[in-house]
Amino acid sequence: MVAAAIMSNAYIGIDLGTSGCRVIAIDEQSNIIASDQQALFIPTTIPPKSEQDPDYQWQVVLQILTQVISQCRDYKVRSIAVDATSGSILLTDSLGQPLSPILMYNDARAIEQSKLIANIAPKESGAHGSSSGLAKLLYLQQHTVLPADTQLLHQADWINFKLGAPLGISDHNNALKTGYDPVEQCWPQWVDTLTNASLLPKVLAPGTVIGRLSESLCRSLKLSNIPKIVAGTTDSIAGLLATGAKNIGDAVTSLGSTLVVKLISDKPLFIPEQGIYSHRLGDKWLVGGASNTGGAVLKYYFDKHKLENLSEKITLDATPADYYPLLSAGERFPINAPKLQPRLSPRPKSDVEFLHGMLTGIAKIEQQAYDCLQQAGATPITSIRTVGGGAVNKTWQSIRQQYITVPFITPNYTEAAYGAALLAKGNI
Repeated sequence: MVAAAIMSNAYIGIDLGTSGCRVIAIDEQSNIIASDQQALFIPTTIPPKSEQDPDYQWQVVLQILTQVISQCRDYKVRSIAVDATSGSILLTDSLGQPLSPILMYNDARAIEQSKLIANIAPKESGAHGSSSGLAKLLYLQQHTVLPADTQLLHQADWINFKLGAPLGISDHNNALKTGYDPVEQCWPQWVDTLTNASLLPKVLAPGTVIGRLSESLCRSLKLSNIPKIVAGTTDSIAGLLATGAKNIGDAVTSLGSTLVVKLISDKPLFIPEQGIYSHRLGDKWLVGGASNTGGAVLKYYFDKHKLENLSEKITLDATPADYYPLLSAGERFPINAPKLQPRLSPRPKSDVEFLHGMLTGIAKIEQQAYDCLQQAGATPITSIRTVGGGAVNKTWQSIRQQYITVPFITPNYTEAAYGAALLAKGNI
């Protein structure tokens, strides 16, 4: 008699970003065993408005999840975790029927509502600004006729509910910009003075089991077992988890459109006047900030291929121009200077020299950012991992290493969906 084969376990991460959805499945050794992705149709809106259809987003997620699970027939799917954009919210009724579109992270219509928050919220709260989750909630309450059983969901909460989790459960990281206090781990009393606390979700730590995949989905996906649904996180933190950064002193620099630095610390720092904020990460903290410099400035002057070609021609021992690359006036971190002007002149005749000056300028800002965290009392940096489009530019990394002397570690993975899969597996 032949013994039945023992199926290996699989863990699935769902990343719902601004422009697309990616799903990754990993095994017990954290190797990728299946993946798929799809771009989202982005409706044309005029800033500061930025909305997306929640039902459409769910259909895209379900389609990609179906494709990935079909690739995991030799595995038993144990758990699923979702990451999504920070500060994106919608309202539903008590049955989970949407009462609003998803107001995306960059929807900034809630200017008047943000002023109300500014008058009452502690300066260290993540709820400040017209694009915060709380400001969006107050905006929707003012502009929409809502029933008494209205429920606020973050983008990740919505997908978890559609997967089968109870309505109205969120996580520490997605709830931060809605006013949640990550230090006291509760909704603070001052939020009650602005809105009805019954609208707000129950908040749990990322990695907490919050439910199970619905029976109907298990049937349609032809699953023999019922996977757990695990509380997720934001897309940026999932990307950090993907790099393998997990120890105190590990830092991650994102070289995307903007420059973002995050450092795993043993204590939080909230210094809004310097642009420093913190997220809870298990029993540790992610301390960091975001500059207005970054890849968007480079792309304004050079396309991708031009950047690659010019970078290869840079002479590292040459003396670069002293630049502070910005697209427009204003900086938020490592210095708070709303009127700071871009410094990109004089421009040399050589594009190679011009790019060298910009890459060096951004490297100096990165160094200043980490110095700022150190001076504020953060844990000393022991290593840096790099994510984002600029991570592949070897010349840029060499320039950065001239100014930041800690070891640079090349991560095997950087995709947020992979970080969410690690969270599903319990690696936090």
